[in-house]
Amino acid sequence: MNRAWVFGVGLAAGLCGCVGTTKNAAVQGRSQVGDDPAADKELYATVGQKTAVGNTEAIPVVGVGLVYKLQGTGSSAPAGGWRTQLENNLKKQGFTNLRELLDDPGKTTSLVLVTAVIPPGARKGDPLDVQIGLPDESRTTSLKGGVLLACELVNTDTTNNVRDAISDGTGTKPAANALLAGSVMAKAEGPVVAGAVAARGSARGQAAGTTPDADDPDAPPKPDDDHPLRAGRVWNGAKSHLGRPYYLLLNPGEQTTRTAMQIAERLNATFHSGDGQKLAEAKTRELVVVNVPPAYRHAHYRFLLAARQVPLTPVELDSSYRTKLDDELLDPATTLTAAVKLEALGADSKRALRVGLESPSPWVRFASAEALSYLGFTDGAAELARLAEHPALRAHCLKALASVDDAASTDRLVDLMGSADPQLRFGAFLTLQLADAQNVAVRGQVLNHSLKLHRVAPGSGGLIHLTSDGKGEVVVFGDTAAFKGPFTLPLGSDFSVTMKATGDQVSVSRVVRVKGDADVKTLTVPADVPSVLTAVATLGGGHPEAVELLRRAERAEVLTAPLVVDAIPRQFGIDRLVAFAKTDPTLYKADKEVARVGTVGQSADDGHDLPGGEEKPEPVAAEPERHLAKAGGGAIFRKRKPPAESAGDDLPKPLPEPADADDAVTPASATTPPRHRGQGSLFGPRK
Repeated sequence: MNRAWVFGVGLAAGLCGCVGTTKNAAVQGRSQVGDDPAADKELYATVGQKTAVGNTEAIPVVGVGLVYKLQGTGSSAPAGGWRTQLENNLKKQGFTNLRELLDDPGKTTSLVLVTAVIPPGARKGDPLDVQIGLPDESRTTSLKGGVLLACELVNTDTTNNVRDAISDGTGTKPAANALLAGSVMAKAEGPVVAGAVAARGSARGQAAGTTPDADDPDAPPKPDDDHPLRAGRVWNGAKSHLGRPYYLLLNPGEQTTRTAMQIAERLNATFHSGDGQKLAEAKTRELVVVNVPPAYRHAHYRFLLAARQVPLTPVELDSSYRTKLDDELLDPATTLTAAVKLEALGADSKRALRVGLESPSPWVRFASAEALSYLGFTDGAAELARLAEHPALRAHCLKALASVDDAASTDRLVDLMGSADPQLRFGAFLTLQLADAQNVAVRGQVLNHSLKLHRVAPGSGGLIHLTSDGKGEVVVFGDTAAFKGPFTLPLGSDFSVTMKATGDQVSVSRVVRVKGDADVKTLTVPADVPSVLTAVATLGGGHPEAVELLRRAERAEVLTAPLVVDAIPRQFGIDRLVAFAKTDPTLYKADKEVARVGTVGQSADDGHDLPGGEEKPEPVAAEPERHLAKAGGGAIFRKRKPPAESAGDDLPKPLPEPADADDAVTPASATTPPRHRGQGSLFGPRK
């Protein structure tokens, strides 16, 4: 789950099991789909009709830590509660020379505030991205080059919330708004990437995947408007100590032990964990706990959508229900919902879905190929790769390709990295990296502990990609990304990069002070971008210098390849796609509209019912085992309102578009929210 997208996560399928009385069985045997709607609803009742989804909140976790190895930019830990907490944490780890650590006269250490988020659907041991910040009173000027010492992260609440929960006149209320620490839920450590990856390059208000722009070409990159390097991230710097399965909460009137066990049985028969463990377990008559299977690890939303369409009784191959879905699959107006329902019937649906691959309609081919992939079949891989050229389907196609652990899918992703479209190229790179981080086609090289350089898609056109989410990554596509002279570009106060008008060499210099004396170290390297970035890192530079160099070079027009930021594929939810499928047979309008107002990623609480489907159950008043989902994730990471819809008459009237639950943590300077590298979000926000 480490590398939102970003985008969503799900499972593979199969089907069996039968529950019902003899009387019901007799009635079911005489019923035909469409003859009696009431009988149909009972005969093919689904998991979604009996339950609501719970435990979809993210859990924020926090800690106080120590960053060391700073180059004279740190400061003594300020007195107060944060210092006391840090001292206690260090004592637990066996440190005794606390003053030497916290008040180092060489300013090589700094007290920091550490935060992370455990997303819904996460499994124990999943990696988490860590954010590093400083208290307001800290005198630390930069976290560049620092390393976070191991520190524990806990869930918290504030005393203000606790005070509000205590009725007047009973007990003693806690003092003013302080943090109350809870259980240890993760442990964080590792090298800190200071500053924003490409904050100014993201250009507030510009579309994702555009070239950088800045009012002042000489201003260094900065994560916010006031403190350039006083914040940072540790990519995959923590591991969750807590599993976050989803809850299926039985509706009032359905809360029986038998129904809960039936639901768990049907889900276990339909979806497979890959490790022999059950995915679903009936905990009580009110609660079924569900883990996300491997096939949907990057598409939690898709899994929950399909899981809620699983019938509570098996559907025979010759049933009228299946025949009806087979027909609906071939109609563009109903194909998307029919494909999800067929997916929920398991592997036996592959015949009908393969027929859909031959349809003249791109909507039908897409729906069929997508469902086949989540069922574990590669028949639709080639079609998904072709349809990924459509911006409206791109994110969904890439996620589906990532669901299948097979060369038929990974080879398609490698080919797509050579596309001319920046979003498609980076989307394919991101997808392949998540599907197989060790694949030689995407494997990167870590430079100076703070910059990961990827050289991908050899033989294709040049492109340089930056992200604004703190990963510390530069992706260079093709073989033609290079510098062209003449130029001299200063980097901060120490570095300079120069190139003459003639020749194909670049000189990278850094002023180094040894015992108070200045010494200039210079490396001369080929003019290609990877070689120059490697030289900067060799002389002690890192991610901030790499970003500044590329941004300045782009501004000075001395790069031979485009520089783009956050070229993350956008997407519509299934409601919007269904609306377009009814009126836009060629996807022309959908492609235009998704580029204008599409979101990046879907969260697990965006709703899990198909458009035009059964009535949504009433929400359950209280979730069992609520303590597993507390910590105020919904209050801290609010949804951001979606962009205003077009008033154009030439487009189908869109249904309400779910906003991404994690958008609120997007840096102000980033147009596209960083993809979340936790569970369930391939092209979703990264925290």
